[in-house]
Amino acid sequence: MRSTLIGIPSRIAFFACGTISVALSRIYLALLGFDPASHASWSFFASALMVVGGFAVLIALMPGSWVAKAFKIEPTRRSLVPIKMMGGFAGASYLVIVGLSFAPHASHPPNPQFVFSLCPACALTVTVDPSIGTVLLFLAPLSAAVYGSLGGGLGYLSVVLHKNS
Repeated sequence: MRSTLIGIPSRIAFFACGTISVALSRIYLALLGFDPASHASWSFFASALMVVGGFAVLIALMPGSWVAKAFKIEPTRRSLVPIKMMGGFAGASYLVIVGLSFAPHASHPPNPQFVFSLCPACALTVTVDPSIGTVLLFLAPLSAAVYGSLGGGLGYLSVVLHKNS
């Protein structure tokens, strides 16, 4: 990513999404003591969020010239794939989480690991049922940032790997 009109906001987006992912991984580490039976899944979620967030922050902070030299990418070649994938993943995640909040509550709730894999920020409300305002303004954007960093990282890898193949 270069320091252009698109490059600087995309770096800011990668950095913000990555730091949100890393911050949410700390919540999952705190949940390790909450449910000892599912210790492995909480540590997996924490590790996955840490890796995804760390990679997004690394992409945001790494100079574009280093990537161009390392992977022999022409300086004039700019790809919007990472930003498009970041936006697509974030938008889809936001819509899924808002849809989940409107879904009728079943007599037996779904597995917590399934819910937390769809909505990583829902770990912040593990003991309460959030209101629709909380979902729209807090949980869905935070989870969208996590999935945005995942999509952006995958888009970045696809550009680099596509160039090498």
